[in-house]
Amino acid sequence: MKRRAMFSSRLERRRQVHRFARLVGVTVFVCGLVLVGVFAVQGLDFLGSAEADRLPLGAVVLGAVGAVLALSLMSYFAVRLFSRID
Repeated sequence: MKRRAMFSSRLERRRQVHRFARLVGVTVFVCGLVLVGVFAVQGLDFLGSAEADRLPLGAVVLGAVGAVLALSLMSYFAVRLFSRID
């Protein structure tokens, strides 16, 4: 059962845009983490066969996760920004 909002249509639209922006941000974050995970596993397999140091790969993975977080925040704010242009 859908509740009827006691707010104006403008506030309801803002709420829907906010939900959509969160959905976009979370989707970008999850997809990015999956890609980082796939490349990290491939890198660990490669390093395992070469008996190399894993510290640089860990630093790169942390940097990539930070970049994915920044990209997801940018996509969230972009959706919020472009929804106000209407």
